[in-house]
Amino acid sequence: MPISLGQIMHYYFPGMIVGFILLQTAIVAPTLSKKLDTKEFRVAIRALWPKFFIWLTVLGIASVIDLYFHDDPSVIHYGIAGSTALFALTCYLIIPATNRASDEGNQKLFKILHKVSVYLTVIVLLANIGYVFV
Repeated sequence: MPISLGQIMHYYFPGMIVGFILLQTAIVAPTLSKKLDTKEFRVAIRALWPKFFIWLTVLGIASVIDLYFHDDPSVIHYGIAGSTALFALTCYLIIPATNRASDEGNQKLFKILHKVSVYLTVIVLLANIGYVFV
């Protein structure tokens, strides 16, 4: 039996999310960290991370919309897609506070906000990897 476009799209957005997170965290950020001085790195990262989280939010929403048009969506798939959008949006919204804490030398607050961002991103990554197994 041939695979339909709907079946392909069902996994397309979670796959994009996984690939996008891996590209940003395993290739782009480490490369910039090694190749740029601290000041340049700070400027580049502050330009990239908001875009990263906005795109993850958009992909999460696209995944929810795709599920809506799918024949038999799973509640778990809706949960993964919805949490992807919500967690990415949360990470985006805490960026100004994270940057302010860094600029003001408030390392305690910076570490907390940064950990929230990292943990939510890891949850999104793992959930979207697990998407194909449910």
